[in-house]
Amino acid sequence: MELLTAPIYGTNRNITMDNWFTNVPLADRLIYRPYTMIIVGTIRKNKPHIPPSLVENDKKRQLGTSLFAYSSNSTLVSYKPKTNKIVTLLSTMHTSSGTINKTTKKPEIIHTYNATKGAVDTFDQMCQNMCANRKTKRWPMCIFYNMINMASINSYVIYSHNVITRGKKPITRQM
Repeated sequence: MELLTAPIYGTNRNITMDNWFTNVPLADRLIYRPYTMIIVGTIRKNKPHIPPSLVENDKKRQLGTSLFAYSSNSTLVSYKPKTNKIVTLLSTMHTSSGTINKTTKKPEIIHTYNATKGAVDTFDQMCQNMCANRKTKRWPMCIFYNMINMASINSYVIYSHNVITRGKKPITRQM
């Protein structure tokens, strides 16, 4: 992740991550120089740095409840939206207190994550609409197909930007 964020080191930007990248040691590294960036992201429940009490699906725990865990730099939140579901997020942006939104009864960390994860969702949607993936048991081929998907979407974004700056309308990806 450090290599991916190298062009924006020291800019004090927020990085929104999904559970593929988010972990506590990375969050602790990114907050200090030379990175100086904050993160908000979902975190997998099997990570060793998460207290077991945050990820246990306790039957007695009420729906809509939140549990918080704090360190000097970050906050972990465990939210129970449904009966058999626990959502766990990590934030270095929200370090002081576990603020709950009064209207939705959800933690502010979840609202921040939902507000800033739009590009990831748009990218995933574009991959679903037109995708190079094929069924395979070979993991290198899965990575290759995902690289083809990323390259096609990135080239379309660049193409659209160039066409729009010339005052024209771009053609669709599907033609």
